Amino acid sequence: MEITREKVFTDLVCVTNLGQISPEEELKFAETLGKVQKPENERQLELHKQFKGELPGIVHVTEGGLFGHKKVLDWHANKPSDPNRCSMVWIYAVKGSEGSITSWIDNKKAYEDLPDEIKAHCHNVEFTCGFKVGGYTDDPTFKEHHNKDNVHKLVYTNEYGQKGLFFPFLQIMEGIPKTLYDYLKAHILQDKYRYDHHWKDGDLVVSEQWLTIHKRHTFEKMNERLMHRIAIW
Repeated sequence: MEITREKVFTDLVCVTNLGQISPEEELKFAETLGKVQKPENERQLELHKQFKGELPGIVHVTEGGLFGHKKVLDWHANKPSDPNRCSMVWIYAVKGSEGSITSWIDNKKAYEDLPDEIKAHCHNVEFTCGFKVGGYTDDPTFKEHHNKDNVHKLVYTNEYGQKGLFFPFLQIMEGIPKTLYDYLKAHILQDKYRYDHHWKDGDLVVSEQWLTIHKRHTFEKMNERLMHRIAIW
């Protein structure tokens, strides 16, 4: 077995040909990167069971699990309205993944390429986030809300010292002028900032959740595909 580790861009690492590893090995590996999010109360435990997680910390992404629908799961980042959001997401392809595609956008590079006057404008912008049904998904598990107490900076420096745009544009983003919002949306959606991962079983992708957003494309065989998802602080 030849394992290939590729740093696709600053905040996205892919490991291909990893092969089949046990959930116990996954958690042990993930915990070397940070603290794994695990159920801490009864409600979280119920959600964990609902998403068919076999070990606390691992959630199933499949039909009947988290985001188990066949249609597109549009551009998003992990829980931007939550002040205690995890800053990394681990996705491991267990089975049935071939033909499935997930895309990521590099909002560090997109920020660096902005004209200086737009950068300066972005530095002064703050916004609040929430979830709206139909923004990036209409999954009924997620309730509409808007957290006006958790204020974000549009230009964000993450815990590794990397600076870029925090711009999960399909979720509620109150506080960004429409002209700037439209400009940034068109800018980051250029192909040069995008990476498409064509999944094979045994692949692992770990992405930072401040300066990247991601999208799962339509996949008709969600009932056969199983991904493990781990959120990490």
